[in-house]
Amino acid sequence: MRTEMAPCFRAGFSRVELAIVVGMLGLVVGFVLPVVQAARADAARAQCQENLRKLGQGCLEFEKANGGFPPRRTGFQSGTKGGWGPYLLPHIGEADLAKSYSFKLDCYDPGNKAAVETQVKAFVCPASPPNRTLTMKSQASGKSENPDKDSLLTVNGGVNDYITSNGLLLPRGGYGLNTGLVDQMISNQRQAMTDDVYLPLAKITDGLGCTLLLIEQAGRPQTWRNGKQQGKDDLFGMTSNARGMWAGYGSIAFGPAARSDGNTPAHGDATDCSVNCNNQFGIYGFHANGANILMCDGSVRFVGDKLDGLTFALLTLRDDGRVLALDDF
Repeated sequence: MRTEMAPCFRAGFSRVELAIVVGMLGLVVGFVLPVVQAARADAARAQCQENLRKLGQGCLEFEKANGGFPPRRTGFQSGTKGGWGPYLLPHIGEADLAKSYSFKLDCYDPGNKAAVETQVKAFVCPASPPNRTLTMKSQASGKSENPDKDSLLTVNGGVNDYITSNGLLLPRGGYGLNTGLVDQMISNQRQAMTDDVYLPLAKITDGLGCTLLLIEQAGRPQTWRNGKQQGKDDLFGMTSNARGMWAGYGSIAFGPAARSDGNTPAHGDATDCSVNCNNQFGIYGFHANGANILMCDGSVRFVGDKLDGLTFALLTLRDDGRVLALDDF
């Protein structure tokens, strides 16, 4: 008796068919992945701008309530050591965190540790490197209510990717001469915020829409030059002078760098770089072709990486008397 044989079926693809499928998947990924990456970059840039708008609105609300912008740094002439960040907490939706922070203690004091080590979303650009903290160590200041003035106090504070100015670092030649100012480290009392006191808007005589309030200077405490991380952290180390912690000193001298390496002093000519070359004193964002800045009227601008050093300087000074049009930057 003849036995009927069951028909045979192939269990999978042939090598040729598999190669075709893999090739098609590669093409799809090749088309889709750049689109997804671009969408993520656009979203990060938009959120970064929204953060600055929020901080700008917080500064304006603070000014309305107190008669001036918050101090960029405290502890020089009065108060405990800290910066503008804690002053904004009630105005940026962080009322509970604000209640847990004491201005009677330094920002690195154990009494402020829980608050300061909280990472506040508004202070961090999502395009910047993740998982950063900034270690700050120092003794209690003379104004602090902490009676222990000898012990070394330490916090690992939440970072801040936005900063204001406490001076200008300009080349001694070229456009540096065109500022009409003789000191390379131009007076640090001519910016939108000042030390220890609330600066009234009336002092910003160049116009609120043409004076920098905050810039992106993202990535601290890491050091970045021309898109590459360097092998050392913030040059200010871990002292109370360190920048990059939202509760700490919120200002640094602004200035361009040589585009060639993003590090050596500017030459005073068109080869200098103000944007995305140096995250220690220049404008620096982890965005393609530019970074975000906040003006004193609360408006946010995306400036390209061709911003010249003189315009950067004039935007930083609040009272230089030069008139800038919106298309100048």
